Amino acid sequence: MTRFTPGIIDYDGVMATHYPKGRALTSHSADAWRTAILPFVPQTPGLTILDLGSGTGRFSTFLSEAFDARVIGVEPARGMRNLAARSAHPPAVRFVAGTAERIPLRDGSCDLVWMSQVLHHVRDHHLCAGELRRVVRASGRILVRGTFAEGQEGFPTLLRYFPGVRRVFPDLPTIPGTIATFGSQALTLETHRRVNQQICAGLREFAERTRLRADSSLALLSNDEFIQGMSALDQDADRESGPEPVVETLDLLVFRASTR
Repeated sequence: MTRFTPGIIDYDGVMATHYPKGRALTSHSADAWRTAILPFVPQTPGLTILDLGSGTGRFSTFLSEAFDARVIGVEPARGMRNLAARSAHPPAVRFVAGTAERIPLRDGSCDLVWMSQVLHHVRDHHLCAGELRRVVRASGRILVRGTFAEGQEGFPTLLRYFPGVRRVFPDLPTIPGTIATFGSQALTLETHRRVNQQICAGLREFAERTRLRADSSLALLSNDEFIQGMSALDQDADRESGPEPVVETLDLLVFRASTR
């Protein structure tokens, strides 16, 4: 298995093509995250949200519709941006090229920043934190949804069939390290929650999504490991008498911009 490092995953090719189906946001997941983040979203007219690392825009649309917000998706991978541009999104959503270390927005232009499963792809967390503090308004919030080095227990079904994915976790950011880095840029941790999300209704749906290999951890497995895992998953899916929901648990870190 290839070790994970930021930039190792190619999001301009096959991954971009398969991402919308392989990582689709289910209604159950959308409900779970709407409930989780609602207390931290400003209830103000003209709300502007930065979706940093927006990919194909799955959360950009969700955020715009759920909170009646203008959403700016910033994404470095051209393949993901092109796919987002060809997909249907609300008029209040737009996508631009940029990176976490160099966000193409004005100082203090965003009420809220959303980062979903993107922090582990960022090369320089210190620069990223500085840019987040720059673009968010005074007392604005940064919501970090993701998988951290401490989060193995959140993926029981995935790890049952693809145990090699465990080798990815030591290469991911840690929660204490993230809190310290963000804190150095006057971004103070407000809360840390663990959020359960139903990603599939049963093993058959999980198998069909997993087959697309649109998860970076699966992309790092050897072909032999992936094929072996898919074979076992397909067999169990065929034997499943009644669908049992597949649930995963992710971390949500909420930071608030302190006044300097």
